[in-house]
Amino acid sequence: MLVNQLPVFYFGHLFNVLNDHAVPLERWLAQHNLDKESLLKPGANISTQQFDALMQGVLTQTELQHLGLLVGQRLQIAHHGAFGLGILNCNSIRSIIKFVQQYMITRIPFIEITAFEENKEIVILANDAHWEGHLHRFMIEAVSLAMYNLFLALKQRHPDIKINRLFFDFEKPHYHQRYTIFEPAEISFNRGFSGLAFDLKWADFSLSEVDPMSFEQAKQMCDMELQKLHEYMSVAAKVREWMISNETLYPKLQEIAKILHMSPRTLHRELAKEGFTFKEVVEQFQAKKAREYLLAYGHSVSKTALLLGYSDTANFRRAFKRWYGCSPSDYLQHQRD
Repeated sequence: MLVNQLPVFYFGHLFNVLNDHAVPLERWLAQHNLDKESLLKPGANISTQQFDALMQGVLTQTELQHLGLLVGQRLQIAHHGAFGLGILNCNSIRSIIKFVQQYMITRIPFIEITAFEENKEIVILANDAHWEGHLHRFMIEAVSLAMYNLFLALKQRHPDIKINRLFFDFEKPHYHQRYTIFEPAEISFNRGFSGLAFDLKWADFSLSEVDPMSFEQAKQMCDMELQKLHEYMSVAAKVREWMISNETLYPKLQEIAKILHMSPRTLHRELAKEGFTFKEVVEQFQAKKAREYLLAYGHSVSKTALLLGYSDTANFRRAFKRWYGCSPSDYLQHQRD
């Protein structure tokens, strides 16, 4: 588990949606030893286990399968606090992507944002490092609509900016007609990854009506939130966070121990308490990035191996087979079938 406490920044919007659908909030929360007043206090947190159990109970109700869309639709830029203020005052879409990559963790810790250029487009991926099934779909839908609302806000200043397509890594839901909210963007399902794409020409387009001072203030506030979140991070999460920020550098245990201000022996011991070895943490990250490089980015096996720190492609092939039970080429063929 990456963090044992989640910020409840958007719970007010969640409660409003559930109230609209006649969910008995007080009883629902009490079942999990929670209360509405405490959760709505500034800076409130909830344990990851409580959040997962809380949301699973709601998402099993047939009439609320599309809860992610309902919550995401309510999330306008102004609702993101300092995070939203920073986005509003970025001077380009490329800088917005960088800002979101750095600070998304302060809002939804398990969603990791990556971006790459392909066929005159910028493709942004939302990778879920924790949730599965109904919860995964809920989170991806909410994040996707929040990102879509960001583009709608940009269109108010720059009408020609638009999203070309959105794609999701889950099967088409029975309520897929509700995805018309994303039109006119092209929508596809069961794609292996979730994300969106827009024309590369907009990446460095100068955005108007931005205030550099407000951006710096927002960045400072987000840095403070990020520092607070680190208190709830596992040691494995801190190792993973470093690898996300230094994607093509795969350090040795001694190097990471120094970065985390502990001895190699202490780092080994702390990871063992969490049920990991250093090699397992690194390889879990490498396994996810290998799949992303091959399937989403379309990189060759040799380039993927190099990016993941393997000087010998044969060693990478063996590692990949250990992770996924087949060779990289067989895996790609299976995904395309």
